[in-house]
Amino acid sequence: MDCDAVRPLLAADVDGELDLVRRLEIEVHVRDCRPCARLQAGARSWQGALQKAMPRHAAPAGLAERIAQAVGEDPAGPARERAPAPRRWRAPLLQATALAAALLIGLLLGREWGGAGSRVGSLFAEAVAGHLRSLQASHLTDVLSGDQHTVKPWFAGKLDFSPPVLDLAAAGFGLVGGRLDRIDGHAAAALVFRRREHVINLFVWPSGSAPLGERQLALDGFHARSWTHAGFDCLAVSEIADAELAAFAAAFCRGS
Repeated sequence: MDCDAVRPLLAADVDGELDLVRRLEIEVHVRDCRPCARLQAGARSWQGALQKAMPRHAAPAGLAERIAQAVGEDPAGPARERAPAPRRWRAPLLQATALAAALLIGLLLGREWGGAGSRVGSLFAEAVAGHLRSLQASHLTDVLSGDQHTVKPWFAGKLDFSPPVLDLAAAGFGLVGGRLDRIDGHAAAALVFRRREHVINLFVWPSGSAPLGERQLALDGFHARSWTHAGFDCLAVSEIADAELAAFAAAFCRGS
């Protein structure tokens, strides 16, 4: 996202009105854009001032008991009877998104890996945002095929490099297809694999003068792993176990 797209959304972002993917895109932008970061900080300060200035009113005595009686509950009954029923997720994607939110909050607040932590944090944030966006927008692939000889030629003319495309079905990772995406401000190939019911998004782009190398991030069952191989930076994101994602990375390196 550029400044023209970010600035109209800053107020809604501060108020918590945007979806997770849009919030992540804004955070990635303001990490490197000081003018937008200042506008975001100003919006947060204004929100804080308003919250302090707004009057607060205590609920009248006995309100909880009257509400309980109105809905037919005994206010003196055991806590287990008054406790609300647990909310059930409507889809596994929502659960993955919630877990990813906890992961990315820590990531975007500055968790670092070594001296290049800021860049690595941005790359991981972009990759996870791209993974979630592909699932939520039902735009998983631009070319849908499990045949590597169909997927690889599809990228010709669309990228200024030829990404390695492998069929890893023998290792338990079936190729689904591919699409165009963006990482670090540049076009990248997104190769889509499936492990049982789980999707793996593998982002691939030329490594350049600052290879990404082997790094990993894991929290509450949500995993991302990067490596550099044969002149390409690779960053895989999925909800599969970290050990399985490591096996996927090893299989990809063996096959390319």
